[in-house]
Formats: sequence, structure tokens, C-alpha cells
Amino acid sequence: MSLRDTGRRVRLRRTGRIPSDAGVRHYDELSDDEQGVVRELAGEPWTAPEIGELDDGDVVKFTDYYLIRSR
Repeated sequence: MSLRDTGRRVRLRRTGRIPSDAGVRHYDELSDDEQGVVRELAGEPWTAPEIGELDDGDVVKFTDYYLIRSR
């Protein structure tokens, strides 16, 4: 899966609560591009271009659970 060119940006935010309607993906299920963005953004206040199939409100299990925020 490659990066989408939608003009939207994503940020990862550590979360202790997983919304019941959130899609949850484990880090090792992600494409190489998605893994790179997750590694870069985890725990940092940066944004990156919208990635693969991860959408606003989804959760990624990496070193912690991270909520995807997209706009």
C-alpha cells in the first residue's frame, strides 16, 4: 500500500481507550510505507500525509495504542 495523495494529514495520538467502532490494526499488519509513518509519528507532535487504509478514528497497536487523527 502506498501513501495516498489526498491532501489530508494524519497525526498519531497515544490512547488508553479504544472506541468500540474503531478499526484496530497491529503494526506488523501494516505495509512498509504505513509502518514507516507510524514509527515516525508515534509519540511525536508531527503530521504526515494520509497513509494507506488507515482512516480517522482507527487505532494502531505499536509500542502503545495510537489513535489516527486525520484532517
